[in-house]
Amino acid sequence: MLTLFMMMVLGCQDSSPPQVVVATPKPPKAQAKKKPKRRPRSASSDTGNPEVMDFIDGIHYAPKKPSAFDDIEVMVDVERGSAYVDVDIRWAVNGKTLIAARSSILPKRYFSKGDTVTATVSVKKGGNTQTLEAKTLTIANTPPRILTNPSTLSTLDGFRIRAEDPDGGRVSYHLKGGPTGMSLGKSTGVMRYKPNKAAEGGAYDIVIVARDEDAAESEWRFSINISPGSQSKTAKDARAKKRADWEAKQQGDSKD
Repeated sequence: MLTLFMMMVLGCQDSSPPQVVVATPKPPKAQAKKKPKRRPRSASSDTGNPEVMDFIDGIHYAPKKPSAFDDIEVMVDVERGSAYVDVDIRWAVNGKTLIAARSSILPKRYFSKGDTVTATVSVKKGGNTQTLEAKTLTIANTPPRILTNPSTLSTLDGFRIRAEDPDGGRVSYHLKGGPTGMSLGKSTGVMRYKPNKAAEGGAYDIVIVARDEDAAESEWRFSINISPGSQSKTAKDARAKKRADWEAKQQGDSKD
């Protein structure tokens, strides 16, 4: 057994040395080419060559969320280069094309709250035309406008706050804060105040809220100072102190 083991060892020693394999370095990977930025595809065009047609980079509205009292402007980003560029605008309100409105600005007289507005842009460049329809806007609600001048506030009882809804809806009035005995007519906006003789008085922050039918709100804030009522603890303590001071003075004068 031992002899067989030695022969195996010698056989391994007499074997030829292992071959050295040199690894061949891998060639560097080719960098992927950056894809060109895709531009908006045209909704319709006058040519079948899309590479020539994509020269509108974007369309934007200002303001982004217009109300019934905002003119709407559409702005077109175009690759001009050296070629002459002609931009044509068509406006549609509630799906109906406006024949008279062809400029980049749509005046507010053409739409009202809740209407939908869409601009379609056609750009001619170098004998080619690209037409693209912008996203549709929905005209937003406008909050009420408080018409009363805060500087005219001279009394709390009987003072009226006036507000209007630019969209033509009804306005309701609501009161936040204020002393005990103060109220506000929900439909009239008339403020009422009946002082409480037992009220302590102090400083109060008051918020008048004008709210339209779509729950949009406008606020008018002001602060007031209320004197303590005649039956309040503060008034009673003040009278008691005044009487005590007077009695003490009378006693001092009698001793003299």
